[in-house]
Amino acid sequence: MTTPGLLGALTFEPLGPEHATALFPVLGDARVWVHLQGTDGATEEQMRAAYLRRAAGTGRPDERWVNHAVRLAGGPYLGRIEATVYADGWAEIAYVFGLAHRGRGHARAAVRWLLEHVGVGEVWAATTPGNLRSRRLLTALGFREVPQSRPLASWDPGDLAYRWDRRP
Repeated sequence: MTTPGLLGALTFEPLGPEHATALFPVLGDARVWVHLQGTDGATEEQMRAAYLRRAAGTGRPDERWVNHAVRLAGGPYLGRIEATVYADGWAEIAYVFGLAHRGRGHARAAVRWLLEHVGVGEVWAATTPGNLRSRRLLTALGFREVPQSRPLASWDPGDLAYRWDRRP
């Protein structure tokens, strides 16, 4: 699946263990995770195992996982996007991009694509107060900071919750 980005077309590939080799150099740097709990793995093998678990899916009938590796069409991998879509009509999203690919509009284009792809009218995201890039990205896409009222898996004490509602 390909969509236009600010600096070229972005390609979205369902995330699987085969992406660990290409994404480890991009997401393996600990500085990528400074505002996030945990990582995708400290080694390529750990990342491969984490992506294998994601590719297997949630195993719960009331949830669907949407996880994609993001790359420039015909070019390098940039990061990944993910969503947990709940049967009662809402979703929670997350995204992480490599340091070299930040500030170029790729994450904004990828998250915009994800919002359309999950197909629900209510989408949530969480971020730390100090993650100004993520806060600006969410605001630019129409998310608004609200009190947390959903059980967000990515929310940690002290985080900010953001909600996006599809416009008719």
